[in-house]
Amino acid sequence: AAALLLLLLGVAPCAGHVHVFDSVRTAKTCTMWMEDLTADQYHQIRKNNCDKTVGRVARATEEFEVAKQNPKVSDAQKEDWTSRVSNATKLCDRAYTTSNSREAATLAVEAFGTAIMQNHLCCTRLRPPFCTVPVHQDSQMTFRSPAGILLSAGALLMLVMLVSSAIDSCIKRRQADERGQAEATPDEPPHTAGAAGPLMDATTLTLELQNDWIRASPLRALPGAKRMAASSASLFGSLFATFEFQKDSVRNQYEHLLSLWRSHVATVADRSLDDVDESFLLAQALDDLHCELLEGFLKWREKFRGYDDSKMPEFEGPPPAGGVQWEHIDRALCPTREHEEATERSTQLVEIAVYLLVWGEAGNVRFMPEVVYFITELALSSSGPGGPGFYGAAEPVAPGGRSGRFLARVIRPLYSLVFDEWYERVEINEKGGDKKVLIKGFERFLLPDVANYDDWNEFFCDPHQVVEGIILWDGRGLFEEEHSDRFAALSNVHWRASLKGSQIKTHRECHSMMGVFAATHRVWFLHALFFFVSVILVVEDTPANIPVPPSSAEAHSWRWRPLMGVGQLVRLSAVGLLVPVHAALWALARLETTSNNILTRSCTCLFFLESLCWTALWLAPIATFAFVRICAGQEEANPSKLNQGNLYTALAVHHAVTFLGVFFLLLAPAKKADRLFQLTAVPLRLRVIRYLFWFCVMVIKFLLGLTISAAVWNASANMEFINIGREAPEEILGLWRNSNWSANMYTWLILWLTAWWLFISDTAMWFQAGCMFLGVGIVFVQRSCFCCQFILEDALQKIPKRMSKFVFPYTKMLRGEEISEYFPALWDRVVAYMRYEDKCESDGLGSLSFHRGRGAGLTWEKLSLKTHPLQATHGRDYTMPDFFEHLTLPEVTWRNYCGWPKSLANEDLKWRLYALARGLGLPMPRPFRAPYIPGITVMIPHYGETIILSKSELYDIGANDQSRRSHVQLGGLCKVPVREMVPLIDWLRNRYQDEYRAFVNRMQARGMHIGGVAWDDLQEHQWDKICVWASMRMQTLWRTVAGMCLYHPALQVHYDVQRIESSRLAASDVWNAADCFTCMISMQIYKSFDKNRLSQTNKMFNKLPDSLQVAYIDHEDLYPQTDDTASMRRREAAEQAAAIDRVHPRQARRYWSCLIDKKCPVQPDLRRTPKYRIELPGFPILGDGKSDNQNHAIPFMRGIFSQCIDANQGAYFEQMLLLPCVLGEFRTHARGKGKAKRIIGLPEHITSDFGSIGDFAAGSEIAFGTISQRSFAVLGGRMHYGHPDIMNKQYMMQQGGVSKATKTINLSEDIFAGMDFTLRGEGRKIRHCEYFHVAKGRDLGFNAVLGFFSKLSNGTGEQMLTRQMMRLSQCLQLPEALTFHYAHAGYYLTQYLISESMPILVFTWLLIVCSDCNRQWTSMYDVDCTTSAAEAMGNVLGTWFSAIIFFFLIITSLPLFAEIWLERNFGTALRRWVTQLCTCSFLLFIFQSKIIGYYIMAEIKQGGASYVATGRGLPTDRRAFVGTPAYVFFKVVIAVQNVDMTRLKANDRLKQLATENIRKAIVAATGGKSVKTEDVTVSFHDRESIVVEIDSDSRSGTNAVKAKLGSNSVGGEVAKQLAAVPDIGQVCRGAVTATSVLKKADAGWGIDSVGGLYLDYTQHTYYRGIELLFYTLLLLYAGGYSEAGVYKSSLTYTFVSIGLVIFAWLYAPFIFNPYQFSAGY
Repeated sequence: AAALLLLLLGVAPCAGHVHVFDSVRTAKTCTMWMEDLTADQYHQIRKNNCDKTVGRVARATEEFEVAKQNPKVSDAQKEDWTSRVSNATKLCDRAYTTSNSREAATLAVEAFGTAIMQNHLCCTRLRPPFCTVPVHQDSQMTFRSPAGILLSAGALLMLVMLVSSAIDSCIKRRQADERGQAEATPDEPPHTAGAAGPLMDATTLTLELQNDWIRASPLRALPGAKRMAASSASLFGSLFATFEFQKDSVRNQYEHLLSLWRSHVATVADRSLDDVDESFLLAQALDDLHCELLEGFLKWREKFRGYDDSKMPEFEGPPPAGGVQWEHIDRALCPTREHEEATERSTQLVEIAVYLLVWGEAGNVRFMPEVVYFITELALSSSGPGGPGFYGAAEPVAPGGRSGRFLARVIRPLYSLVFDEWYERVEINEKGGDKKVLIKGFERFLLPDVANYDDWNEFFCDPHQVVEGIILWDGRGLFEEEHSDRFAALSNVHWRASLKGSQIKTHRECHSMMGVFAATHRVWFLHALFFFVSVILVVEDTPANIPVPPSSAEAHSWRWRPLMGVGQLVRLSAVGLLVPVHAALWALARLETTSNNILTRSCTCLFFLESLCWTALWLAPIATFAFVRICAGQEEANPSKLNQGNLYTALAVHHAVTFLGVFFLLLAPAKKADRLFQLTAVPLRLRVIRYLFWFCVMVIKFLLGLTISAAVWNASANMEFINIGREAPEEILGLWRNSNWSANMYTWLILWLTAWWLFISDTAMWFQAGCMFLGVGIVFVQRSCFCCQFILEDALQKIPKRMSKFVFPYTKMLRGEEISEYFPALWDRVVAYMRYEDKCESDGLGSLSFHRGRGAGLTWEKLSLKTHPLQATHGRDYTMPDFFEHLTLPEVTWRNYCGWPKSLANEDLKWRLYALARGLGLPMPRPFRAPYIPGITVMIPHYGETIILSKSELYDIGANDQSRRSHVQLGGLCKVPVREMVPLIDWLRNRYQDEYRAFVNRMQARGMHIGGVAWDDLQEHQWDKICVWASMRMQTLWRTVAGMCLYHPALQVHYDVQRIESSRLAASDVWNAADCFTCMISMQIYKSFDKNRLSQTNKMFNKLPDSLQVAYIDHEDLYPQTDDTASMRRREAAEQAAAIDRVHPRQARRYWSCLIDKKCPVQPDLRRTPKYRIELPGFPILGDGKSDNQNHAIPFMRGIFSQCIDANQGAYFEQMLLLPCVLGEFRTHARGKGKAKRIIGLPEHITSDFGSIGDFAAGSEIAFGTISQRSFAVLGGRMHYGHPDIMNKQYMMQQGGVSKATKTINLSEDIFAGMDFTLRGEGRKIRHCEYFHVAKGRDLGFNAVLGFFSKLSNGTGEQMLTRQMMRLSQCLQLPEALTFHYAHAGYYLTQYLISESMPILVFTWLLIVCSDCNRQWTSMYDVDCTTSAAEAMGNVLGTWFSAIIFFFLIITSLPLFAEIWLERNFGTALRRWVTQLCTCSFLLFIFQSKIIGYYIMAEIKQGGASYVATGRGLPTDRRAFVGTPAYVFFKVVIAVQNVDMTRLKANDRLKQLATENIRKAIVAATGGKSVKTEDVTVSFHDRESIVVEIDSDSRSGTNAVKAKLGSNSVGGEVAKQLAAVPDIGQVCRGAVTATSVLKKADAGWGIDSVGGLYLDYTQHTYYRGIELLFYTLLLLYAGGYSEAGVYKSSLTYTFVSIGLVIFAWLYAPFIFNPYQFSAGY
């Protein structure tokens, strides 16, 4: 709107002749549009008009004669044409007889323009367009003219719209602020009385904590442990009493401290593994822990201390921390035994303890790490609390509140600030869950000026803002207090006034293309440079491209030279004009995304001076280009050495200024505000590789663009389009108001804009191709470039040697062998796990095991290392497995390139062996040696995902028609029923036939017979085993947790075979693998689990190791809902307590974060009593769910490393053995070194690759997670993707956690961890390793896959508007920025560009073809019409869409082909690649591209991003076309036991009563909404059966009725109602029971509920597909193909591409949904 407003305001007062509004007021005669031409120029005009062969009059004469032959032409028209030709001929004859050249030209112009065209077209120009439309001299537009009035009214309307929109936005935001202040925070300070004090004595807690160290922690074995335990326990107990933290939080953080401490003991000891001195390990590890955990805090504090107004003093010795009294660390525990070192260690312990306790209770404030630093510093520096304590006197009378006072007075006000900024309230919904209600207007996205976590956190990064901005309720500043008193004043801070969103906002997340441009401008600027250079290089200085001046005196005047100049060098200098244009756009984008807060703070003299300098730099290319043009004109007029030197000097100056502008825009665009931290330096070698990579990519793209630009230039020349760059200023000023010239110019502009669109659309494909080649090259580099060895080696045969050397290097080797003495037993245990997972048969273990015949009767207990430890092998009492035997070169070649021998048929087993062999051949660090293995926690967020598949999910009898059931033999295993709908267990058994056979045989060896038994006849204990077996093959939580818990036995293996015997930590009563590994499930809704889910959770606890923990959110209602007097009193007491505790007034519950483990007792309701129960400041799920779920559980994580895993993943035992090697990636050789600051990315094995959709999705994921990530890591563009990356948890705590949680903005929460990690820099790096894998399942169904991509697209759309995206794009070096763009947001944005390319191309093609000359009247056009538009476009499209289109189709799957070749073998890769092509994968990718493009642009413009639950289920659900059908008739057969039907039918009274009760039963069983009693007909049959028929007129809810009638609940309800019939005992022989079967369900023509596959994608693709089809048909009708001439054949690829797009957009959902239709639809 602003651009249109400026255009209208600019056009209205300045426009001259506007042909659009005055088209009928033409000039009286055609006149020359230029005066004072040369004689030759006049002769050329005469020839153009009156030449006897090519002149327009001659051609018009011929065309009139042809037209007269048409019988539809009237005699009057013929006579008029004859008169025109006669007059024109006379004028031409006079033109050729006169000697005055000017008069001859004038007569010729009149001959054609006046005589033939009746003054509607005058041909007076010497180059295209030759003719113009004359306008009347009096048609000048003014504000009083109709045209002026219309334009002025439009401009005024736009201005009113802009002003009203701005006013409306301001009013709404102010109303939201006022509402938040009125409802959330009162205008007076909150209660001065605090909550209740500590619930227990600090001394008691101190003793408990000390006992936790001495009895449970492995640190108890180290020297000085008791004294260190006493010191730390007394410190935590005193802090608990002083600051009134929650008891469970203190206990939890103390356990957390011990876990961190133990991990650092391991890392310190690992540095001197050959000679570990454990005497002072505790003190040394404490030093390391303090350095890493508090690195961010220490730098933050140093920054604030450097700001004089903060008045933050340094302390000599331990900080007062509220005046706590505790036992300081004894100097005898320190290596130097000096008092100074003991004091330093005591200081470190205090700082760690306070930080952990503050962080542990921070709740949602944890997302703002600098806020946690601020509170920590105030707490550390605080003096004694004095008489009333830090928070005022506690109320002596109950209820004095239930929350800890630190939570209530310090954390909860900050939480309320966050909550009030986004939400109205949290309600309790009908199901008892929580429903959060956003502020009105925030439903689709948070407004740009609404603050979020990043804004508040950045406020606390700035000492000036903190000192000046934080005020108390009495109006004084917090920093006016003494530093030691500030913590006491913290509870009296007026947070809403201090941290008001509009005052502290730094970056505005604007949902507009300006917001996108601010983050991506470097990408477009680079493309613009290449594109314009390619265009300029193809332009030629032919006479037709150079303006003809009216006289020789004007020949070299700049007014008559082309805008872009003459000569290649001069034209190239025009590229510099991009600098001011781009700088202006970028400045507007920055202005749009910069908050008023930043702009206000920037309004200084220095800022204005700096702005003037930048403006001068941006505008300089305009001045220097003008200078170049002047010098060029002088050099053309007088080509002397002086003028030539001046030209070269001007060019040098111009190019220098341009280069400077390009440098700052492209290579160094970051502003000071963009760099909050110093980015990590990149080694020179990597930087060279990155620049070289992008140089190659852009050169290839540029060469292709050069070809395309040449084709477009030739097409525009052939069609005689004007070229604005080759027009002279005088020509433009004289012709810009002419409609012919304007139409010609717009057509030219659209053609070149289309070329620009296509130019920027294919970069991602070239980047993908480059990554493929780079990824393959990296593989060879990782193997020291021994290409032949890698290609021909037998990696499987080298597993024993490499695993012994790299994974177990500390064990003894077998005599005469290069394998560990433990390897045979270890490998047999690996194979045993494979056998237990049913990947192979017991009789097939011979080729895999060292000791044959040990796989029969395998149980989980036999895999336990406690009961069945590994034994070292001595001598040759083993047999080498077959595939470890040495192979000849032909055998190796056959296996590597043609496939595995058929003896191992399980594909998953093959992949696992190949993956292990390949991984062991990669460089990997030395493993940590037990017991010095640092701790790691695997976090698995869980919401509603399936835990274990139940019998009802696998095999639902009630849903099938038993009358149609028969039995057939399947696979020789058992007889199974044939049904209309195949049960899931049958599908799984058929999909995994070999694994099911192995499972049956394993169960049979244990005495449990499953094979040969029908599903109906299996017992519950058998179904339990089947459910677990099926769950391990579906995407269930059980599979994920069982897989990740394999870390525990893997670590135990390392302890058993290569521990350091001399270490005190290696004692059998001290070592516990659970100290090194914790598997924590963050079960957000565990509180609302039913008994089935609770029993499944307990089953996990019972079977899996004791390292398994579950964190969940508990809640209690604040106010009783009953009306009795006691309840009212309790309500009043609860309200008083909530007010004292500062519970948010618009939340109806209190919330707790709880932890349970195996040792927690089970309650009668199957829930476990929590080990820790920590109150939260309020409702914790303020974001989109997952990140908040992770955040509440983070305080329970143990160890220094974390791995985030989704609930659709799995793991393998042989891979888990490599964990100590992976942790070695973080190894540092000295305290504080950079390797600890890492994120280690790991690949995934996609297991859900069945079905075409599943195979396509899995293939894309495999390529993305392996070869792409490998390249991204080298190119500096890899971020964090949530899973299965391993991170140093200490550094993630310092940036707010493992993800971010602002509503809508952080929908794709995981990637922000990597983005923030990179932005914080200072040594942080992200690395990708490929020797370690985990399994992962993907979406399988068509809608599920596209739903997943819609979620990603929405999340990416929000990403592009964030500060992280913009700052990374500015701060990273150009190659890293380009990689970051195209590896993330650029990929999705490119999908939009590609999806819109074909419609834009067809529209442009159609426009140009339709604007072509009418071949019957070629003389009456402004050009010569020598070349048809269809031919010209045929030439262009033949260049654009040559055979290279197939390269683009193939290149999308080439990375997968290359990776599978590297991972498996050539044969497997070729088969999968050909299979995908033959199953039309490209159609899905075309459709997918359209969906991605639709959602990302919709999100950028409209918002509305939300989490999409795709389900990850099998693609076996039927999907209706436009809606689910409405069923009109049902027939149910009910088998009743113990009722004599003959006697019942004979008794009319009983029969009537029974009929009424059965009707009631049917109505009750179906819900009572869609079925009424009068719809039910009951008939009694012999043989104890009742037939119920339902004939309903309802058209809603009938699908639910069908589902309920198909369940067993109907029979139970009928039996219950029959038993309630009076005197029914007369016809009964015992207790009444009944079972029901749905025999028939007839669908009518109605629709139960609207929705289906058609409506799913109507607005996304169907409408656009029909539109593209229509334009294509119109194009064919207009002659776009038939008139292409010799270029018809070159259009084949173009129409193939168009056809593929149309076909994919219209039919892909129906092609890739094999379960789409059924007879009822």
